[in-house]
Amino acid sequence: MRSTRLLYVENDSALRRILGEMLSQSKDLELIGSFANSDEVLNRTLVRKADVALIDFALDQNGLNGIELGIALRNINEYIGIVIYSQYSVSQMVNRVPKEMRSGWSFFDKSAEMALEDYVDIIKLTSSGKGNWEQVSAEEVENAEVQSSIYFQLTPRQRSIMSLSAQGKSAQDIALQLDLSYSYVRKELSRSYAVLLPESSPSDDLKTAAVLKYMELMRMS
Repeated sequence: MRSTRLLYVENDSALRRILGEMLSQSKDLELIGSFANSDEVLNRTLVRKADVALIDFALDQNGLNGIELGIALRNINEYIGIVIYSQYSVSQMVNRVPKEMRSGWSFFDKSAEMALEDYVDIIKLTSSGKGNWEQVSAEEVENAEVQSSIYFQLTPRQRSIMSLSAQGKSAQDIALQLDLSYSYVRKELSRSYAVLLPESSPSDDLKTAAVLKYMELMRMS
């Protein structure tokens, strides 16, 4: 049984060398090309030979990102598996891939703790046309449900107060606008912070962090 033929695309030269050497040690893989950007890898003859491509999401800012490159490779070779890895959260990346093209796609977070066997397992799974995109997509839905639960733990009054706080209004301004006492607004802000930031420490900038968290929840709701 022949080795899985792999293309590797990573713009960090040091990581590309280190991981490329590690992947080359596997008897199950044949690294047929290692590239720094999308322009280098888009060789139709080479792409048609490959079984799978391992691609960093954050490539050259002036070129394609990893998912865009994966789609371009799939348009050349409809059977090539695409593995996207990134230092950013991959949980929302599945939605960037057209539904009819998602089979044979996998996503995972970059981690120094991953061993060669971990890379080989996910590369071979993806090259077989399976991939983990459904699992990653389910994790995204689960995360959205958790975030929605946090949002609705706030009372309607607390949501109103946080909404005004997100607009840059002070506790005194909020009290005047909502016809509430200043001390009541301060207490409700503190209670809101506890809901939004349950693991915060006293040294944190609670107001800024809570406003950012609230705005994130609003975008998801």
